[in-house]
Amino acid sequence: MSDTTAEKRWLRLQLYQTFKPYLICAQLLCTAPSSCNAECLIDQRSQRSYFKQARLLITASILTSVVICGVQAIVQLIYVPMPFFTGVLYVNEVVLCIAISVAAVNRGLSEEARCNRFVDTIIAVASAVPYTDWVDTVRYVRLRLQGICATFVIVFALALLCDYLHFGSIYATLFTLCAYLLPNVLGGVSIVQYCLGTLLVYRLQQNINRRLSSVDIIHEAYIVETKHHYLQLAHSASLLTRSYEVLILTIVFAGINVTSLQLLEIYQYLQQGESHTVYLTYNILWIFMQLYMLLIVVFPSDMFMREQTRFGMVMFERVQTVHEPHTKELVRLIARLGLLTLGRKKIVSKACGVLRLELSSLSSIFVALLSFMIILIQFDSGNLNKHNGAVTAIDSLYTTTS
Repeated sequence: MSDTTAEKRWLRLQLYQTFKPYLICAQLLCTAPSSCNAECLIDQRSQRSYFKQARLLITASILTSVVICGVQAIVQLIYVPMPFFTGVLYVNEVVLCIAISVAAVNRGLSEEARCNRFVDTIIAVASAVPYTDWVDTVRYVRLRLQGICATFVIVFALALLCDYLHFGSIYATLFTLCAYLLPNVLGGVSIVQYCLGTLLVYRLQQNINRRLSSVDIIHEAYIVETKHHYLQLAHSASLLTRSYEVLILTIVFAGINVTSLQLLEIYQYLQQGESHTVYLTYNILWIFMQLYMLLIVVFPSDMFMREQTRFGMVMFERVQTVHEPHTKELVRLIARLGLLTLGRKKIVSKACGVLRLELSSLSSIFVALLSFMIILIQFDSGNLNKHNGAVTAIDSLYTTTS
């Protein structure tokens, strides 16, 4: 028992040490629970005290700047001449940015219990798989984390650079940073945690499926243990969804809203015969940012559900390979478990019971996006958007801001 406890503690320490730089940044931004194995990340108690103070100061500063700049943007947008529906979308964009910031910070403050339960479950399953498989799993997730973070950093930096080159004002760039970019940073850091958790669950389920399909002799005890691990991983995925569902839904609504407005602004520039490459690039970066955040949510979840379905198929395949004298009960157990897991392919995780976390949801989102675009272009074709001589409403807003 002590050996098992020591092994789990070592696996937990290895997991946290692997993602230590990212976790410290996430905790500083208050998007991850601060006491979630803090002893693994920060050694001395005095350092942990300073860390909590820095976390409070940084989070308070970010939220204050986001709210102040957001309210300022809403007040100024009210005076920009534009159709009512378009104006509502611009105001919604600012409101959703504030909502994303609050939801990300609130999740980091209130989800400590679920975070610990999720990690406990992952470690329990990891202790039952070969150590080399666990090392490969952690390495796989770490490489995905590095790629995702590098993509976000490049996109955020290019967006700020294009903002400065287009509007030509440091104040306007700082306004963009506080009102629009920081909420996406908080949301992105939180969503990356969901992505990493889902990838861990996916890889562990994949390892279990591989071992199940390659084992020569199946005993009833092995099947019962495998079923227990399958249910543990399914429960872990459910914990993740419940922890992030409000934030995920808010980010999806914001993505539809922002992408619609960015496409409208590209359309307005092209209609005016303007070929401002910097501003078009700026809008494309924002569209890419929203779509990327959506993909790192639904794609890992879809991969895990496919592995769950594959688990049921492997179970049915293994029925044909059972050769023990008392096989009737074992075959019945395997078949029942296969039916259980194959039946789950119709049970898709949903955020707040609304958004299905699978790739097919992208088609519904694009339909909603297309509907928004048709309405926006119809309003714009009626020459209702004048913006006091500016090409877009954002140009008019930033002219006032500068």
